[in-house]
Amino acid sequence: MTLLLDTNVFLRIVNGDRLPRNAQRVLDREGTELLISIVSGWEIVMKPALNLTAADVESSMGMMGATVLPVQFRHMETYSRLPVKAEHRDPFDRMIIAQAMAEKVAVMTSDRRFEEYAGLRVIWD
Repeated sequence: MTLLLDTNVFLRIVNGDRLPRNAQRVLDREGTELLISIVSGWEIVMKPALNLTAADVESSMGMMGATVLPVQFRHMETYSRLPVKAEHRDPFDRMIIAQAMAEKVAVMTSDRRFEEYAGLRVIWD
């Protein structure tokens, strides 16, 4: 299974936080391939309170064995077709959703708002 990690899950893993049993089981499953959007890296370095540099993010991705998912034109096209939800306008989240949909992969997130997007497979608990 190929799985795109949302920024919040990536940060939980980096910080050594426990994940729900189901999420951990999926991560531990043999053959699970991890993707982390470059958008997550961008979001993290834009938030100085997280105290992580681009090098920290890149190093953590490497230690996880994750592949960086760049933003591609087809991701932008999917993004442009996402329904606009008044309660969910975060552009980082919406691009990660668009990337997961365009790549036809599941996304792991604790953010319940992701479940509102038809056709998106969300893994958490």
